[in-house]
Amino acid sequence: MVRTASLIALLLAGASVPAYAQLQPEELHVEQLADAMQPHWFWVNDVSFDRMLDGRAYLLDADSGRMLGMVAGGYGQGVLLLSPDGKTVGELATFFSRGSRGTRTDVVTFYKISDLAPGQEAIVPAKRYSGMPFLSVSPVMPGGRFALIYNFTPEQSVTVIDMKGEKTLGEFATPGCGLIYPTGSSKFFMICSDGSLQPATLDDQGKVALGTATKKLFADNDPVTEKGVWTGREWLFFTPSGKVDVIDHSGAQPIVKRAWSLTGKDEATWRPGALQTAAYHRGTGRLYVLMHEGGPDTHKDPGTELWVYDAAKGTRIERFKLEVPATAVAVSQDDKPLLYTTLMGDRDVRIYDALTGKLVRKIEGLGPTMSVIQPAPVAGEQ
Repeated sequence: MVRTASLIALLLAGASVPAYAQLQPEELHVEQLADAMQPHWFWVNDVSFDRMLDGRAYLLDADSGRMLGMVAGGYGQGVLLLSPDGKTVGELATFFSRGSRGTRTDVVTFYKISDLAPGQEAIVPAKRYSGMPFLSVSPVMPGGRFALIYNFTPEQSVTVIDMKGEKTLGEFATPGCGLIYPTGSSKFFMICSDGSLQPATLDDQGKVALGTATKKLFADNDPVTEKGVWTGREWLFFTPSGKVDVIDHSGAQPIVKRAWSLTGKDEATWRPGALQTAAYHRGTGRLYVLMHEGGPDTHKDPGTELWVYDAAKGTRIERFKLEVPATAVAVSQDDKPLLYTTLMGDRDVRIYDALTGKLVRKIEGLGPTMSVIQPAPVAGEQ
């Protein structure tokens, strides 16, 4: 017994202090970013199909390949409300008091880009469209004073947000017409169920006034999809067969200004598709379209190539084969533009040189259900 006690005492005396006791506590701090989004920063939405209560959006830097931050979007993550100066972002989110059930609250939370800390909140009607994200569901108007939210219950309406005052201004009925396509600081149109377009205007207080709807503009057997692209002057809409309808809304009503085709002779099997079909670079006038080979009902298939067009002339100037297919594409708006692509189900974002199509880098290990991409906004857009 004496020998055993002595041995234990000796072992205890010789034992070193556990290594974890030597560690110093980590000092927590808030990372400071630039005051505004930089030209090659962009957001990627993760709709979180495998965890619907935990949507999020990632802020990425294409030059360094780093993830700079993240904001949480609650149930059914939607697109972000980006201010034109790139200094603030509004996150439209839905929450339930019991997680997946209970009282529903829809809210826009405003964040400064510099720290991504949640700030002012604006409660909105609990009616917002909840589904696969589209950029036309909640756009910010050119000039940045107002943002609009499309509601679908299935009654259709629009909620108006004051981006500068960070508050809700009101809800306005838009029967029979859906989604929102801004054409100026106070003008927009919606697509109606009969193939017509519904023009609307905003007054200084954010009240919506509907104009007279157009006649039927789109064919039943080859209608435009909802994935239009704004050039800063016109909207470009694509049909499943590859026709491009150019919509001008400089007058009282939107009109189809002209139409042209994405495909040429012997290219009938090639079609536009994906979730975010195309991107437009304003400085060069280049239109980038995700294209794939497929039949009439493949308009949701990912693109295997990017076809590049002179949008003003309606002519193709390049074809880029993608490293992997993509369901979304976006382009930066600076004079050294980069292309960003994602594939739903893949965890990586790919970055290409927009002028050469060369793969620049990948940002790996993000969410598995990335959908739409939102680059740094166009500064000074009116």
